[in-house]
Amino acid sequence: MTGQSKPEILLVNDDGFESPFLVHLATALSELANVHVVAPATEQSGVSHSFQGFHGHELKKVPGDFPFEFHTLTGTPSDCTKFALTYLYRDLPIECVFSGPNKGENAGVSSLYSGTVAGAREAALWGFPSLALSLCYDATETMEKELLRFAVDVVDKKLFSRIPAHTFWNVNFPDENQSKFKGFKAAGQGISMFTDHYELKDGRYYLSGAKVPERFAVNSDDLLLSQGYATISPMTIDQTLQSGLVPVQQVVNKFFIR
Repeated sequence: MTGQSKPEILLVNDDGFESPFLVHLATALSELANVHVVAPATEQSGVSHSFQGFHGHELKKVPGDFPFEFHTLTGTPSDCTKFALTYLYRDLPIECVFSGPNKGENAGVSSLYSGTVAGAREAALWGFPSLALSLCYDATETMEKELLRFAVDVVDKKLFSRIPAHTFWNVNFPDENQSKFKGFKAAGQGISMFTDHYELKDGRYYLSGAKVPERFAVNSDDLLLSQGYATISPMTIDQTLQSGLVPVQQVVNKFFIR
């Protein structure tokens, strides 16, 4: 990118501003971009696309000698994205938004619960190219380096320009302890559900559960991730089931026409 102005990049996450992965990614991207970090003031895993803007936000600058702008916001990941794009950096030509890296996979149905994925989805709502980045919980340092290399390539080669408006990429990196890293694969979102159950301890009910690999669909992000691939799932904010429109209209015509 020699001789060109540095792109403006926004970075949010759901693990909060104290996440070392967040600082590592922001530092790596700062070598070739102007990076602006707005991270939740507290850990926000599993909040999905909730937001707290109506309750008011508190914005603080993180003290320290960082090669990037670093703020915390009292709110969720989608709050951080929304606040940054529509207010704090509304006058900057933000070219790409990264959400993460998350400690824990966000493939399959995990993406529906994920604050990390919501941070990227919020950017897509506003028409900005965005990516959600996640590492399996037991991913090695080697795999984090692969994630950083991937993110740097996305910016350096302007691969974010290949993400259509109102879509985003959900990217998950595998656990090398389970299978040797095999590279990258495009993958559809799996729909295998967790084995959710609740345990009663000291008068409180605690959720527990896991995914069952034997239930993973062929070529799904869940399956490919378990096989050692980093998965890239293109997602859209339009959740309409197009093939369902005609059957629903038939129901309307038969039962609801006045």
